[in-house]
Amino acid sequence: MNTFITALLSVAIVVIIGYIAGKAKIIPEKCDSGLTIYILNFSLPILLFNTVANANLQALLEPKMNIAFVIGLFGMFVFTFLIHKFILKKSIQESAQTSYLCSYPNTAFLGIPLMLAIVGNQAMLPIVVSNIITGIIIIPITLILIEIGVIGFDNINFKKIALKIVKTPLITLSFAGLAFAVLGIKLPHLISHSFEIIGSSSSGVSLFTLGLIISRFKIFPSKIVWLNILFKNILHPLFMMIIIKLVGLDGLIAKELVILCAMPPAVSATFFSVLFGIQPEENISSTVLSTALSILTMSIFMYLVQI
Repeated sequence: MNTFITALLSVAIVVIIGYIAGKAKIIPEKCDSGLTIYILNFSLPILLFNTVANANLQALLEPKMNIAFVIGLFGMFVFTFLIHKFILKKSIQESAQTSYLCSYPNTAFLGIPLMLAIVGNQAMLPIVVSNIITGIIIIPITLILIEIGVIGFDNINFKKIALKIVKTPLITLSFAGLAFAVLGIKLPHLISHSFEIIGSSSSGVSLFTLGLIISRFKIFPSKIVWLNILFKNILHPLFMMIIIKLVGLDGLIAKELVILCAMPPAVSATFFSVLFGIQPEENISSTVLSTALSILTMSIFMYLVQI
């Protein structure tokens, strides 16, 4: 439990430093977009590529773990989308953005330090898989739905969307890393080390940038925000607990999947909402409050799975 609190407090301190830098106008607002582009187009995609390319292929393609994660992440995406679109009557792009937020846990920036401390190096495997699934399934579908919502289905240019997806580094480099792993291609040490340097900056820069973005908006606990927190912090890990039973997955990996799904939303989900201008205050409020409350909710699920 001390490790868990330490990891969360470390994350919080970096976000607070970014928040202070934004509020004090040490870093002007015009710099936020540049930092966001760096994270989404360079540091995070390169981190994923390098991690996937160097992963153990047999462990990476373990069927039960992959099936559980696909159903757990994409199933939560679909459930959230249906609730927001057809019950709450949100637009397609708003529903897609919120679904991305509620289905993609903060496995990279909170999951890595926390799970490595608790589980050890084997914790990296599910973290890598969760980011691959997000990169090749959830992000493309989110982009397509946002495009449909903005310009309408009748006016949509699928060739243009396909090109946009291909040009999205988070997706392209996830596929490339998987291809390298399948083909057994090893990067030269010089290149791999350079990628490690860029990728290692993802966590700190992302959390700092999140603090900057938070400082530009007012945090408000609306009904939708509380609903998002309910979905992400409670329903998502409960959903995964059911899935691991159905697919027959057990042991430490099964426990880790539940804890990863109990994590608050990924920072990149917040960046998406700001980048596309889709209810940034609502998404930022959901991310901040979900992260704060995860101290309690994750502790409960860690107790339930006995990790």
